[in-house]
Amino acid sequence: MPDSVPPRNARPRVAVPLAPPVLTPSLIPYDVLQAYQKEQASQVGTTGPIARPVELREEWTTNEVQFIAESTPETAVAVEMLTQVAELSKVAPATLEQLVTDARQLEVPDGEALFIEGEPAESFYVVMEGTLEILRRRDGREVALRHLARGEAIGLFGLFSGALRGADARAIGEVRVLEIPASSLQRAVDQDGDLNERLLRFYRERTLERFLGSSKVFAEIDSIARARLIGCFKEQYCQGGEVLNQPGEVTNLLAVVTHGTLMLEDRGRLGQAARQFVVQPGQFLAITSALSGLPSRMKVTAGPQTSLAVLTQKELVELLRDYPALRRLSTRLAQYARALDRDVFCGDSGTPGV
Repeated sequence: MPDSVPPRNARPRVAVPLAPPVLTPSLIPYDVLQAYQKEQASQVGTTGPIARPVELREEWTTNEVQFIAESTPETAVAVEMLTQVAELSKVAPATLEQLVTDARQLEVPDGEALFIEGEPAESFYVVMEGTLEILRRRDGREVALRHLARGEAIGLFGLFSGALRGADARAIGEVRVLEIPASSLQRAVDQDGDLNERLLRFYRERTLERFLGSSKVFAEIDSIARARLIGCFKEQYCQGGEVLNQPGEVTNLLAVVTHGTLMLEDRGRLGQAARQFVVQPGQFLAITSALSGLPSRMKVTAGPQTSLAVLTQKELVELLRDYPALRRLSTRLAQYARALDRDVFCGDSGTPGV
């Protein structure tokens, strides 16, 4: 086999999207801010905290401007904090030390935002002291989603989804966090296959939880059935060009793309042009030709280094037997997903960006 051809079922390498720096608009004049930072640096030394402004809000006055202080954490302390994060607790010490090479320690004042909804996800954070509240603003009001305490991480999933922040993170009392930039995580993933595997598993499980928990397609399914559904999805790693479905097959398939792409081709019927579709990471594909009893008209092919979370025909048949609500899957897909053909649907899995 040529060296350039990856082995079958080879794990894809996690890719951390690295967005270009984004300058947050500030009402503080640049020369004033620069003078303030120089004054702070002269007082505490070049390794001491450097302040960055918190985004100004309409209700603030000039005298109420507060700052998030930045400093370089001790390596041993930073590594110890990472070992308390479930997804990183069993990662090799050398990899953790590499992760904290460019880490920063942030002091977030009470009531201030660590990040806000809509910002690009360029790093993840671990709470060192205090409590962070995760909120979303909907219909003019704030909805608290969860609270994070010491040793809990926020923002890790957003790096792999390549999305914007899906919520605000606000300090309750004085909060200290460890910030790990996306570039550090990418270097560690490139060199540590075990970390790569752990994060692939983390990303897949979180995607399925969000997909089955928030999609209207599964709104009629109770929590017990959803939990069983998640457990029935299997990993599938595909080589480029691998065929998952041929025209004429009668099957059920539900797949969430975690990496890579799926290409769909309808060669067209008499008098109609051929159609092609691409299902991207974070989207799902559903084929329900076995439920309708009619053969599929689509060819489905995997792109290079594609990984999927797949619910196959066998698992789905067993679930249909035990959970009658699932028998309405075709109807729900027709209502809440995009129909690519008679029994082929796709849509977003609801991947969050927090």
